[in-house]
Amino acid sequence: MKVRLACVDDLNEIMELYHLVSDMMEDSAYDIGWRKEVYPTKEIVLLDIEQQTLYVLEKNEKIIGAIVLNHEYEECYQNIYWQIYAEDEEVTIIHRFCIHPDYRGCGKYLLKQIIKIAKKDGQKSIRLDVLSSNKPAICLYEKCSFLLQGHQIMDYGKPVIASLYEKII
Repeated sequence: MKVRLACVDDLNEIMELYHLVSDMMEDSAYDIGWRKEVYPTKEIVLLDIEQQTLYVLEKNEKIIGAIVLNHEYEECYQNIYWQIYAEDEEVTIIHRFCIHPDYRGCGKYLLKQIIKIAKKDGQKSIRLDVLSSNKPAICLYEKCSFLLQGHQIMDYGKPVIASLYEKII
């Protein structure tokens, strides 16, 4: 398996992955609220690629995972008492993380590689928000030593309770 920055040539394959995951999770107990042509849109993903913030996980030349790393966060992140004080540019924020359903278990590998990338880039911590009802994702983050920092009401297309996690690196 290999983690690399996404390129424009990957756009359609990444969109297929996001659509597959959103279709699979729609109306499930772990519905993350992603919908085709609504979120994430092709424009959002293209911008992620252009800004060099979208990483993909490849296995046998097939994209099986995607994750966005940047320094952008929702305003409610300021309401959380984080483990460590850090300037915005010293904290990596995870967005739009998904793994192809046929490759469950590879998410841990992708997260571990992302932690290495953030550490190499001199980051102090990695933060993320996840729907409080998304137990499989929460289990994965906790296995990778992310610690729950609190809960906030966030707008995921509608108001939801999100769990906010942090990992010091």
